[in-house]
Amino acid sequence: MIDNNTTTTVNFIQTSKSLSDDLAFVSQNILIYLPLIFFIFGFIGFIGNVFTYLQPQLRSNTCCIYSLCGSFIDIINLSINSFPTYFLAKYGIYIPWYLSLTPCKLNTFILVFFPHLSINFLCMAIIDRFAITCDYTSSIRRITQLRMVPWMIGLTVLTSCLFSLYAPINYDALFGFLCISTQPMLTSISYIILIGLVSPIIMIIFVLLTYRNVRRSRGRVGDVVQKNRPNLRNQFIVTIFAQILVTSFITLQWIIMYTYFTFTPIATEDPVDLSIIIFVFGLSNNLYYLNNVKAFYISILTSRVVRKEFVSGLNNLYRRYIR
Repeated sequence: MIDNNTTTTVNFIQTSKSLSDDLAFVSQNILIYLPLIFFIFGFIGFIGNVFTYLQPQLRSNTCCIYSLCGSFIDIINLSINSFPTYFLAKYGIYIPWYLSLTPCKLNTFILVFFPHLSINFLCMAIIDRFAITCDYTSSIRRITQLRMVPWMIGLTVLTSCLFSLYAPINYDALFGFLCISTQPMLTSISYIILIGLVSPIIMIIFVLLTYRNVRRSRGRVGDVVQKNRPNLRNQFIVTIFAQILVTSFITLQWIIMYTYFTFTPIATEDPVDLSIIIFVFGLSNNLYYLNNVKAFYISILTSRVVRKEFVSGLNNLYRRYIR
């Protein structure tokens, strides 16, 4: 005769096996398509951003220039770091980065550098909006001049390079084919701090500073004089605020999961818990690439100026086609 404890144990085992099978099914049949979906929407957004930000009214706006640079980095990151994982998971096709020491270090640098550079261009956009809201006599407003843009872009690229150097330093090709970190804990801590926390914290600080400046500037005479004119500054501030809010959420959910995966001894977990952790980790990692997809769609939803310029550009393109 089977007692209640035995029945409960059998049901638990069956439920656990069913859950593991369901997670494996979702991973193998749904999650593997996320890189492809993200690349398609990212490419559409990239074309939309290029088309919009090159319109006459926006092409000389420094905030739009940084956003356009970020769009180029977004599509590069999706093409190099995200989209190839679809071919690997679906067809077993991959670029053999790990066959020697140099490609291993180059690959790890690229894997860290491009996502970080994309977020840093968003940082530059909010710093630019902060500068434009400062007092007219403030020296920081000089960075909003067009002649300063190449220097600021160069500084952004240089900073991203320096913050990403820990990856090639700590990774090596072992046994001739395996590219792994020689100091896993140091590498993980460096990634969490330098890549996962510094940029979101900087962006949130400048969001608060910009918000403070906007509130202070409402009583300025210059703003009162221009109150009936189209306010591009405030339009882009709202858009950049929305971009940063979404970026911070996407980044922090990944960093939290990465931190848990790094510091929790998952080898001691039971098979069901382990399958859940691996599934959530893979999902979180895929969702991190939404940072490279969202820019155009958030701009369209939050900025009347961007919508207007995008529609105007489409109308001009249609008229040329008809002619």
